[in-house]
Order: sequence, then C-alpha cells, then structure tokens
Amino acid sequence: MISIVRGLKEYYLKPQVGAQYNYRFETIIDDFTNEKRPIQKSYIRDVMIMPIEKQDSLEIYQIFTSKITIKSNVSIADEYLIKQLGYVFDEIEAGVDFSGKIVKIYNLKALQFRWNLKQEELEQDYIGASVYSYFKNIGRILNNESQLIDFLSDYKMFGLYFHGLFWNYLLWEMPIKRELRIEDFEYTIVNEQIFPEKRDFVKYKIEGKSEAIDEYKGELIYNEFQLQEALIVCENKMHSIKYGALFLG
Repeated sequence: MISIVRGLKEYYLKPQVGAQYNYRFETIIDDFTNEKRPIQKSYIRDVMIMPIEKQDSLEIYQIFTSKITIKSNVSIADEYLIKQLGYVFDEIEAGVDFSGKIVKIYNLKALQFRWNLKQEELEQDYIGASVYSYFKNIGRILNNESQLIDFLSDYKMFGLYFHGLFWNYLLWEMPIKRELRIEDFEYTIVNEQIFPEKRDFVKYKIEGKSEAIDEYKGELIYNEFQLQEALIVCENKMHSIKYGALFLG
C-alpha cells in the first residue's frame, strides 16, 4: 500500500494536438555467456510522437522514427538489414485510450503494403533461413492488428510511453499488478508491481518477479504531464537488458 502523503490519486497524459514530443528510445543488451569477452549491443531510435486529433474516446498519435542507430563492441552481421526491418515500423498512426494504451492502428493497410514492397526489395540481396525467419515474423505481426499492438506496446518498442497505467487510483488497492511477457528473455512471464507516487514530480516505481530473471526493476518519471525519462532493467547471470526512454524536447 502507498502512503497517503505520496499516493497518487489520478494521473493522465495531456497531449496537445499539433505538438511534437521528441524521444530517444534505447535497448541495451549485455551478454555474459563468455566471461572473458562479454558482448554489448545497443539499439537506439530517435522518435517523434505527435498527437494529431481526438476521435471518439481515443487520442490519435503519429509515431515517427527518424533514425535507428546500432552500437556494439563486436561486429554486427547484417546491420543494414536489421535497420531496414526496423524502419518497417517507422510511421505508425495509433489510437490510444485514456489509460495510455494503444488499442487501434489506423494505417495498418499502408504498413502491410509498404512491407510487401520492402520484402521484395530485400529478397534481392538477402537469402537464408535466418533471413526467412525475420521476414516471416514481420509478416505475422503485420497480418494481425492485435499482434501488432502487442509488438508496439513492448518495452523495446514504445511500451515505456504507451503503457496503459494511467487511471484513477484507489490508494488502498495499490500497487498496480499486471503480467507481462518479456520477448528478449524468450517470452518469460514477469509479474509486475507498479507504485505511482507524487513528489515534486510524478514517479511510477516498478518491481517485478520472474523465474528466469533475477532482478527486475524500473521507473517512469513525469513532469508537466509528459514522460521525462524511463528505465526498465532485467538481469540474470547470463544477460542484462535495459530499456530506456529520454525526453529530448
């Protein structure tokens, strides 16, 4: 239970139609399988989030990824291909409910059409089982709106911003509890507990438990009804994965 002093009774985003919110989303993966040579990979996306209108009970957002950067202490095979696959999702038009959860994709047909063209282009230069697996997975995601929403709502995509945690809170029912699957840990189930708090800013403290993850923690920090920064850390003996978001202005 959260203290009455710091307890947050309600909280929502207040999107301004026509505004542009620039963020940097980053996923950092550390692999300690080889103790003598741990591997680190970082996937960075510069993203513009734009509220464009309100339709019925939904806020409509355009989510535009302008740049993808990959960094690593080892060479990355097919780096160009990985970036091109990431850009398949560079323009999203999403309907978001009052809790901050994506519930509808308005440009699904356009995404499917663009992917068909991109796949034909990439097949001219890339072959093999792993490439086929990439293509098949993207096709599966784009052929089902609910799967696409789940994919976009993952922490490694836009789940740090569109997380569905906004609400009117009853302090005696806190913390918020929910179950997530972490794809980067082979879809491991995590039982999250979220503690909304008010200080000079608003913070959502996150804790989690899982059989496959030794440490799971994070926080979302808000000011002026906008996400300022966010971090989720998942670790076991072999791997560490960090999902981060930073407001750039």
